[in-house]
Amino acid sequence: MANYAAVLALSLFTIILMSIAGPVASRGNNASSSGSAGSSSGEAFVVQGKVYCDPCRIQFPTKISYPIPNAKVVLVCRAREQSGESYNVEGTSDANGMYSITATGDHEEEICDVHVTESPDSKCPEVMDDERSARVSLTDKNGVRGNSRAANPIGFMVKEVDPRCKEILAEIGIIGL
Repeated sequence: MANYAAVLALSLFTIILMSIAGPVASRGNNASSSGSAGSSSGEAFVVQGKVYCDPCRIQFPTKISYPIPNAKVVLVCRAREQSGESYNVEGTSDANGMYSITATGDHEEEICDVHVTESPDSKCPEVMDDERSARVSLTDKNGVRGNSRAANPIGFMVKEVDPRCKEILAEIGIIGL
């Protein structure tokens, strides 16, 4: 019975996540390209994702999570063996919390992450620990075809848990928090 509850909770989480994130393929490009030294290859990748507020402080989207517009989103790549940045480009989330950043060059030998730094929403100011960044692959040499990359949702949390959260979490099988 416990396994069934876990599978049900995971299924409901996936449904909620998809309803919040929605399709990202048709979003426009809001990036202000300020790329720095990266690969000079003519390749370009479009990284798309969502910035949201977590009113339950559980660091995953629920049905009461909401989009954060005008959030600064930064895509940073760094060499696997070194600490400094090798590539950097910024974007901004739109009214629906969606962002689209175009990254140039192939970054096969680099680790690339999209992250947020500061919330433009004073009601949702805290950067999440677990979902402050999302890793993306910016190469076509690893089996991922095409130039579009979908990043996991990233975002911020409120300071005080919304009273509706206990009921919402119970609906998806999470109790005792």
